[in-house]
Amino acid sequence: MTIEKYGDRQDFMVKFNPAKQVTQCADVKDCFFGEAPTLSTINLTYGKMTAAMWLVPQLYDLSEFCGCKDKLQGKQLEECAKVIAMEFSYLKVTEVMLFFHRFKSGRYGRFYGSVDPLVITTSLRTFLEERMYEYDMMEQQKSKERMMKERDEAVPYEDYLKMKEEQKKSEEG
Repeated sequence: MTIEKYGDRQDFMVKFNPAKQVTQCADVKDCFFGEAPTLSTINLTYGKMTAAMWLVPQLYDLSEFCGCKDKLQGKQLEECAKVIAMEFSYLKVTEVMLFFHRFKSGRYGRFYGSVDPLVITTSLRTFLEERMYEYDMMEQQKSKERMMKERDEAVPYEDYLKMKEEQKKSEEG
């Protein structure tokens, strides 16, 4: 299903490249509740290391954006991508892009002198709290809608009493 929707691995990488963060993140609800694949899904679909490969340009873009003298690069960049791909494999790619977009907006702090992978992964934990809040709010909304629907479909008490009386008469007669 992922290949039919997003094409081959190269097409996927282009569709979800860092330059698309602003576009992808315009609808926050869609980032959380849309149909984008998770990091684990892209690994299953396109190959074991695809999520880490996809994360490298996302992390590099963040590093460049922050303008620190010491950029995230080489082994440190690759390891950070692998850690995120493994520890946060359940996140949708749009959620990860939203995280990076929010990081760039200053929501999760800043780097001092060099890009620190631990600041990124710690900030992801803060993002998870925001994500949990969004999911809780969605569940509350769904629950409210279910209750409203059940209320609207419920038989009024007076009608229930009439139905009960009619049933009683039919059983007697």
